[in-house]
Amino acid sequence: MSHIHGIQHIGVAVSDMERTLPLYRQWFGMNIPFFDSVQAAPLMTVFTRNEVITKRASMVMNLRGGCAMEVIEPTSFEPAPLPTDFMLGDIGIFAVHMRMSEPIKARQQLNSKTACTELQQDPLGAARFLTQDPDGLFFFGVEDPQTFTKTTACLGGIGGLSIGVSNIAAAKAFYANLGFDQVLYEGSGIYEDLHGFPGGDQFVERVILGTKAMATGPFGAVIGFSKIELIAVPHRKAQKIFRGRIWGDTGFVHLGLDVFDMAVLQQKLLANGIDVKCDSQAALDMGKTSVHCAYICDPDGVLIELIEVYKIPLIEKWGLFLNVHGKRVGRHLPKWIIQLLRFSRIKD
Repeated sequence: MSHIHGIQHIGVAVSDMERTLPLYRQWFGMNIPFFDSVQAAPLMTVFTRNEVITKRASMVMNLRGGCAMEVIEPTSFEPAPLPTDFMLGDIGIFAVHMRMSEPIKARQQLNSKTACTELQQDPLGAARFLTQDPDGLFFFGVEDPQTFTKTTACLGGIGGLSIGVSNIAAAKAFYANLGFDQVLYEGSGIYEDLHGFPGGDQFVERVILGTKAMATGPFGAVIGFSKIELIAVPHRKAQKIFRGRIWGDTGFVHLGLDVFDMAVLQQKLLANGIDVKCDSQAALDMGKTSVHCAYICDPDGVLIELIEVYKIPLIEKWGLFLNVHGKRVGRHLPKWIIQLLRFSRIKD
């Protein structure tokens, strides 16, 4: 789809943001904020049993490169934890990939803060290791040479994600409609680099998808190329990670895609049999950031946010904001403008 620029962010719901946000800054260098606000979420009632919840949300990124992360904590209810019986291949987003260009150094640095598995190679020959945050969320460190700006962080930002699906062929076709139409790997077997997961010694079907070109749009140079990994377990009935739970409960709650011209994009999606579940219809204010949001689901119900950005704070403390809507469509912002974001960096 020409109007999808690429992955913009991953929604990560946690039980305690005061604990987790500093950890994500220390572990992954996610120290550039776009907004941090507490608001009601009336648009999400489709995914919250028709109840309007409130939540705190903070969008953060790493200038080293990669996608952003929207960290969420419900404020109107106590979030349910991840299921204790999770196994590899269960349906939903089960791991997020953090980029690293120096795998040995990155693992050593993070392993001094939290337990990490040993380095293994994935089917593309990239080094990987696995770790978990205090809520039990899984993060891969994945070897990836893409770097926007050199920083002191060895990890981050986000380079992709792993999704458990029930049908590899159906999922592959769906994500091809969203621009991930390059099959970088397709196979099956038992994989050493997946052994860190519960049930990681299972036989699985595995596909790694990419895009023909790097992300476009204002922040495309930061995001670069992203990947979506699909995992299916043909020899058992997979369960949904969010069974009996709602959006905002602990876990990876959605995949965010950066888009332009929401109305035309929705027509294209409908023509491909992809229904829009809800739509803000106009710009929403999230703190000092202004966006237009709509939501679709993959064949297994995994939530995908389509987000069209209108305005973002460049350096909020100086009163500098950037209006990006309708400007430089499909083109990257100049590097010097994006690098101004370093003045808003949160320092611990």
